[in-house]
Amino acid sequence: MKVRAALHRVEEWNFDVDHYICRYLPPSPLHRFPPYIARFLGYRKEQKQDVGNIAGAFWSCLGAFCGLAVIAAVFNNTPSIQHHHPPALIASFGASAILEYNAIRSPLGQPRNALLGHTFSALVGVGITKLFLMHSDFEKIKWIAGAVACGISSAVMGLTGTVHPPGGASAVLAATSPEITAMGWYFVPLVMWGTTLMLCVALPINNIQRQFPNYWWTPLDCGPQRPSDEEDWPDARGGMEKKVTPADIAEKREEVVISAHHLILPKDFPLNEGEGQLFEGLMERLKKRYQEDLQRQESSTSGSSSTMTHAQTSSSRDTVALFPTSA
Repeated sequence: MKVRAALHRVEEWNFDVDHYICRYLPPSPLHRFPPYIARFLGYRKEQKQDVGNIAGAFWSCLGAFCGLAVIAAVFNNTPSIQHHHPPALIASFGASAILEYNAIRSPLGQPRNALLGHTFSALVGVGITKLFLMHSDFEKIKWIAGAVACGISSAVMGLTGTVHPPGGASAVLAATSPEITAMGWYFVPLVMWGTTLMLCVALPINNIQRQFPNYWWTPLDCGPQRPSDEEDWPDARGGMEKKVTPADIAEKREEVVISAHHLILPKDFPLNEGEGQLFEGLMERLKKRYQEDLQRQESSTSGSSSTMTHAQTSSSRDTVALFPTSA
């Protein structure tokens, strides 16, 4: 029964890593930078509408070309990288280029998601591949390693707020691409370096006529929590709304309780004149019945145990709950 009840509350199963991290991070300092520097780090005093799709297509084409060309040039001309015989270009960077230079307003393409999503996925991919390499016939089961790595990396990105779809490709490549499998753990810093280069190219190109990034870590304010920070929550439209927790719902029980001597109402639930008169009449009727029960109790000649039972019965009829809500 407990398991079934827990499954019915699955919408309450939530882990927000930013709730624990943001309070220790400093607020964004970009507003203190000189305007010509802050602009190319994504800061704007006023938000403006994005450019049309024709200009957007031009900048995304230029950005994707420049970003991938820089990564390939650095990788292919760095002796320490070439020592590990990497591919000419890691395929998952092509998918990242679409997010970093085209869908630049998507939360999936912001710096935190790009850098950490690739990093976590590469770590998971290499780790899972190392385990499967213990099997003598790895070549026949490496497709299983790729599927497991992609699934686990997806879960890790979801729990850490770093979802970046191309990261799933990095996890799969670690298990299925012979060149990358041979690199082992060196693949992780290589992915981090490549993503960093891509972001470095994205900052100048995407901020000429557009804005990138929308945020570096989270759209919420970082720093010591204030009461308002705990009450506000991003809504589905990109704004902020009041966060309602199960505890808040439990505190605010929507019911009216009336007895012979008390009237209990929910907070912020005023009564008009007609409703007040109605409740006063009900309380008078309960008082009258209560007095009649007391008189019958006093005149009763039954034993003490019978008297106690009768008193409990009469007391239970002196309270009425109106309009209770289901739990």
